[in-house]
Amino acid sequence: GILCSSRWWPENLVMREKVTSVTSAAAVYANTSNEYLGEFVDRLTNGTLMIREVLDNQASSFRGRMQNASLGMQDIFSSMKVPSLRTGGQDEERIGVFMAKTGAKVHHPVVMIPGIISTGLEVWDGEACIRSYFRQRIWGSTSMLQSLLSDPDCWARHLALNSTTGLDPLQSPHFNRSIRVRPSQGFESADFFVGGYWLWGIMIEALADIGYDYNSMHMASYDWRLAFGDLEVRDRYFTRLRQHIEMLVSMSGKKAVVVCHSMGGNVWHYFMQWVTHRVHRNWVHDHVYSEVGVSAPMLGLPKAFYSLLTGDNRDFASMGRGFSAVMTHMFGPMTRRRLWRSCSALAMIIPMGGESVWGEELAGCPLVRVGNVSLDASASMDLLGSADLMPEEFRRIAPWLLDGVRRSRPPEARRGEKTEEPPEHAWANVLAAPLPFAPEMQKYAFYGVGVPTDVSATLEETGDDKGTPRYTLKRDATEHFGFELGNGDYAVPLRSLGLMCMKGWKDERRNPARTPCTIREYLDNPQGFTFEEKGRATLQAAKAAGASPAQMMTALLTGGYSRGGQPSGDHIDILGNREMLQDLLTVVSGGQVQERIISDIQALADRWDGG
Repeated sequence: GILCSSRWWPENLVMREKVTSVTSAAAVYANTSNEYLGEFVDRLTNGTLMIREVLDNQASSFRGRMQNASLGMQDIFSSMKVPSLRTGGQDEERIGVFMAKTGAKVHHPVVMIPGIISTGLEVWDGEACIRSYFRQRIWGSTSMLQSLLSDPDCWARHLALNSTTGLDPLQSPHFNRSIRVRPSQGFESADFFVGGYWLWGIMIEALADIGYDYNSMHMASYDWRLAFGDLEVRDRYFTRLRQHIEMLVSMSGKKAVVVCHSMGGNVWHYFMQWVTHRVHRNWVHDHVYSEVGVSAPMLGLPKAFYSLLTGDNRDFASMGRGFSAVMTHMFGPMTRRRLWRSCSALAMIIPMGGESVWGEELAGCPLVRVGNVSLDASASMDLLGSADLMPEEFRRIAPWLLDGVRRSRPPEARRGEKTEEPPEHAWANVLAAPLPFAPEMQKYAFYGVGVPTDVSATLEETGDDKGTPRYTLKRDATEHFGFELGNGDYAVPLRSLGLMCMKGWKDERRNPARTPCTIREYLDNPQGFTFEEKGRATLQAAKAAGASPAQMMTALLTGGYSRGGQPSGDHIDILGNREMLQDLLTVVSGGQVQERIISDIQALADRWDGG
């Protein structure tokens, strides 16, 4: 599992490429009749390789018509109304109901922190082109599709942040008011993404089944575009999070369990630094019973790095020629890169730990190759920004890029002190910012394994950084569009998911209270279902619910009725993994779960020098 080569992967996993996003699919199928969809759905059950061919053909047609065509949004919007919380058979008992029968019930209050892109974003003030969407989402709902397809440039301007300040941009043409896009609030902010594509919905339902409600759990939504420090500067997010935890703890008389998914784990680590150094050094000890990180990229993820450098990543690279043409027409690499670079949060989760974590010695391949030259981690980071050349879009976060992300150890403590306060610009780096002194807290790392995940990329120098990015993916360098794959959960490599829990936090300099950390790994697809079999299961569930052909297509593209469930170790789908939910309900009910390791994370930890 340490190897970068795709030959390690079983054939059915090698074929598992994400074909398209829900947004792109919706745009294409808006021009496709129900009759054609019905025929296509029947054919799709006989082989998943037909998806890309059909989508390419439709996308090519769509590209030529999109400027002037009526997009017929009504049909596709109605097809999005497939919000089902079922992750297995329709008759299977919900995991929360099952756990309630075994004695699970409300015990510790629960605070949930979502990951990057999973919180809906609403328009509160904007230019004339988007004012009709007041308090509607431009991210995370069908209104997002409406605003995006009706005026892509307007949508992108409102989703982007100011490239100089990293905060709200000004409205054109007068530049006398700010564009205000704010995170949705409440459980609705992150339960579903578009239509039936569930995120936290199944977990919320499972908690409700054992007795939780608004008085005992809270969704701590935030603007996932902002640099972590700016969450407090603009929205007082950390102050609000602290107050809400204090309120829940006061109401229940018990410490809280904090559940963080994806980048939410990095945000929570930053919050613990803020509350320890700006509020009280014992605050975490006094208020937090347990922290559960679900698919948390504690050492960063290469995908964020490649996106910021090239405006491209494996999701876009593997779309196929037709969809690639559509996306390039709407949002070319430079447009995507400008948008991603304006969202400073993405830079907060680029790979941390330097050569010891991301070098060839540990992983068998470098983070980046330019042509035939392998770069070490420091040289790779210099491609984004160096002391000699810092792109204008990154100057606001230069201390993080030049120093914070490159640190691998906490600062040396003064005599008589166990730890020294790290600088603020290093708070997001788990290697450099120690855990607070919380000896009674329990940390858990829940994550999936067995999913091919990009860990290395081959680039070529083709542009001038004016009209096109200087570096682009060399897509013919490997069979995976220029990427080398390793073990992980599709988005996050194994080492970022598990090394800190396995070894990094066993160092007393990073964990002065020796807070224990328990790993629970979940193997993706343990029953060996083929994608044809998963497609058939989805269709059977959709037909049983009386879905139309268009709804069946949406279900297939989004995971629909039977997405996730017991077999899934995917970065997102794990939120509906039955076994993971059972473990989570055990923890919030006051119990404990034991370590389970399926991967070779121990071998990785043995070879890692710990930074």
